[in-house]
Amino acid sequence: MNDEEFYDKEIAPKLLELGTLCKDRGMSFACFVEYFPGHFAETACVKADASFAFRLILWAGRCRGNIDSLMIAVQRWAQKHGHSSAVLNILKVPTTPDSATEKP
Repeated sequence: MNDEEFYDKEIAPKLLELGTLCKDRGMSFACFVEYFPGHFAETACVKADASFAFRLILWAGRCRGNIDSLMIAVQRWAQKHGHSSAVLNILKVPTTPDSATEKP
């Protein structure tokens, strides 16, 4: 059995069980496994009101080391929700949410 098969058979069901327990308690959960260099698996459940810090962890895992993808995810979040980041200010991302995405 190779590592991916082992992950699918042994690890993934246990992570799904943990994720379900967290979800049932109203908690966000994310786990990333690299079973071979560059080959990842993810188990996640994210509450609608999950913190920016949790989302950052999730985006970083999903970007698989691609900093451009991570920065694009951060910029999109900041444009929709606002930010107070010096780095995003340098990149000219507005500090207040776009009026087109604001909730009434």
